[in-house]
Amino acid sequence: MNFSTFPFKLFLLAATGGFAVAMTGCNVDPSELSSSTVNAGAKYKNGGSERPLLPAGDWWACFNDPVLTQLIRKLEADNPSLAVALARYDRARNELGLAQADRFPSVSGDVVWKRKRDSASGVFVPPEINYSEYRAALNLKYEIDLWGRVRQTVEAAQAEEKAAAADVAAARLSLQAELAKQYFQLRYADAEMEILKRGVSLREENLRLVRARVNGGEETGLGLARAQTEVDSTKAQEHELSRSRASLFNAIAALCGEVPGQLKIPAGGIKDPPRIPSGLPSQLLTRRPDIVAADRRMAATVAQIGATKASYLPRVNLAASGGLSSLDLGTFFDPSSLFGEIGPEVQVPLYQAGRSGLDIGRAYANSDEAVALYRETVLKAFREVEDALSAMRYLDKEIVSRRRASASSGEATRLSSQRYKGGLVSYLEVVDAENSSLNAKRSRIQAESARLVTSVQLIQALGGGWEVPIPEADLESQE
Repeated sequence: MNFSTFPFKLFLLAATGGFAVAMTGCNVDPSELSSSTVNAGAKYKNGGSERPLLPAGDWWACFNDPVLTQLIRKLEADNPSLAVALARYDRARNELGLAQADRFPSVSGDVVWKRKRDSASGVFVPPEINYSEYRAALNLKYEIDLWGRVRQTVEAAQAEEKAAAADVAAARLSLQAELAKQYFQLRYADAEMEILKRGVSLREENLRLVRARVNGGEETGLGLARAQTEVDSTKAQEHELSRSRASLFNAIAALCGEVPGQLKIPAGGIKDPPRIPSGLPSQLLTRRPDIVAADRRMAATVAQIGATKASYLPRVNLAASGGLSSLDLGTFFDPSSLFGEIGPEVQVPLYQAGRSGLDIGRAYANSDEAVALYRETVLKAFREVEDALSAMRYLDKEIVSRRRASASSGEATRLSSQRYKGGLVSYLEVVDAENSSLNAKRSRIQAESARLVTSVQLIQALGGGWEVPIPEADLESQE
């Protein structure tokens, strides 16, 4: 054997053998992965308009409420939860940059000055046992990505970076929708508060009337006690609603990144809920940022399988080093002090105690988990859309009935009051009519509030105004 060519032959043998293994082991067959297909259907079960969905941008503009717009702008600037999502996205971008840096050679420099002492009993004894060594060099190292380890690591990092961007959009949408829901509930709480205040005024007026009738001998003390009870009971409801309103206000302040004492919400009225087109079920895959994030993480795990397989194949590096080295500082810059070396380095994993199989098995398990999470996310999205559509359909019918009940109960209260003043009925009938009217009005307000909040929930379930295309190859794999 010619030992002068043995290292080169070893390199060729390792490279050839590794290439054969890589061609059969690094490429991931999509059929090896669990199916991520979800049958979306041609239309939603609970109906919905197939008109174009909300355009990308400020989805809350469809409510035409300047105060809501002002609060959402403040949320985007100061909300800490959104800042957390943005920080995670920045981290993913930097991790992508680190992965991409492995595509290029790394160059390092070193400058060495050592005072050394060699053994006088060694095989090679220097002229002087104590001496100095001076060295300055540039070192280059570049991995030749024969099996695609670096490429697939970059692909995984790119998918994770896109997933992190979708996470930011999902967090922003969730926070915006929560703020809108709390804001509309606050507005309707104010409207309900007005009803209770009018109820308190009406009951106080009735109390004065009953007291006058008691003093005139036309009414018993029972009626007076019942009238006082109704005043106090209605005031208690007013205080209870004030407590709920304070909690809503505090929640809005926290979403806006403010302490409650610093936030000011201008007065405003109640807006009629807009009609939200739901579009086609197939559009949901690109409208929902959480679905896009799950899709990209699924793609990242697929790329990571290939990168994991390639990491257990022979790694080929091109290494080079050159510079100046001398034992005498006076001759350090002489041409005779120049040195250099260049050539391939092959790292061949020979025995890993089963680590390769376990590591690859873990990569496949991560991929199976990502596929399951994707399916779970898609199913959750369709459920939320169907929930919102069905709620809006039944709330529309409920509101019609609640408005009729409110109007008829108001008329019943008016007639009962007239009959009581005419001495035809006892005050108990007036109390029953007033309570029915108050409850009917509050129920109407609560149903209208739920309808407006459900509109926000539908917008959120449809992905808001955020939209990003999934690469065509991924869409084909889902069909």
